[in-house]
Amino acid sequence: YKDEDEKHRSRMEAKNSLENYAYSVRNQLNHEGLKDKFTADDKKKIEDSAQKAIDWLEHNQTAEKEEFEHQQKELEAVVHPIMTRIMGAAGAGMPGGFGGNAGGRGSGAAAGPNIEEVD
Repeated sequence: YKDEDEKHRSRMEAKNSLENYAYSVRNQLNHEGLKDKFTADDKKKIEDSAQKAIDWLEHNQTAEKEEFEHQQKELEAVVHPIMTRIMGAAGAGMPGGFGGNAGGRGSGAAAGPNIEEVD
């Protein structure tokens, strides 16, 4: 059962990661310090892509880990270039981070701080 539990945990982490990222990206569009920096076209692209991911999640609750990861990569491919440009225009890091856990997702670790043991 250990292998099944690990597979299920991994699948749920991928699902939660996609869901958190999609909602976080959508929320960034309305963030006080950022909402005026988006062009109407960029805002529409991000809104449409985030909604597409959310709709896909609602209809694919039993998808495999790889499918969730693929959907997140598709969303990141739309969002990342726009957010990078916005961050550069803002001249500083974005408040609250960049759309959730966009960075170190590949490690397979849960979202949150990376804690290393030091002796």
